[in-house]
Amino acid sequence: MENQGKPITTHDMVVVHRMFRREFREAAGRVRGVRHGSRAQVRLVADRLALLLDTLHRHHEGEDRLLWPKLAERAPGYGELWKRMQDQHADLSARLGRADALLGPWAAAGAAIHGEELAAVLEQVSRAVEEHFDQEEREALPLVPEAVSQAEWDEIGDAASAAVPKSKLFTVLGMILKEADPGEQILIMAHLPLPPRVIWRAVGERNYRRLEQRLAEAVGQR
Repeated sequence: MENQGKPITTHDMVVVHRMFRREFREAAGRVRGVRHGSRAQVRLVADRLALLLDTLHRHHEGEDRLLWPKLAERAPGYGELWKRMQDQHADLSARLGRADALLGPWAAAGAAIHGEELAAVLEQVSRAVEEHFDQEEREALPLVPEAVSQAEWDEIGDAASAAVPKSKLFTVLGMILKEADPGEQILIMAHLPLPPRVIWRAVGERNYRRLEQRLAEAVGQR
């Protein structure tokens, strides 16, 4: 297991994980908080949750396709670890599927049905996310720089960006950058072509903040 190129940093993955941790911690509370909201407010929460579920699913698909096979080949002594990572992905995929199956009827009924069941599933997802990311960051990511080149690592981030629907790109970007420091923002923005970076600074960031305010109001936050 040896990477002959310049050492890489995997901290951009930690920044993305931070977003997922926060969003899933808040997910059940948003479902419960919008119970007596308008249909427009329920739809706002449902849209955020649908985007969150889909983004995590695609994030894990990218790792399953572009990361774990390389590590399994180049670091075979850690076979149990790579299998555990993939098994956790499979478990999370099933939980995400259950949440998604409840989300549609919940939103269609204006949050009148399935609310507590959906919130409970989202709490389970949040716990599984925390456990998986803790293990990935503690055990797997430290092994990546010795086994994967910078170009291969960048491919993972680029593929994740490309998988986001264009209409949702700035929402996902805002979610990721929300708690990022200036150095972390540079790491994340490097995965975007120049035009989206310019648009983000011009209007995207401002529009995202407005969306966050509307979402907070929908669930009774101020």
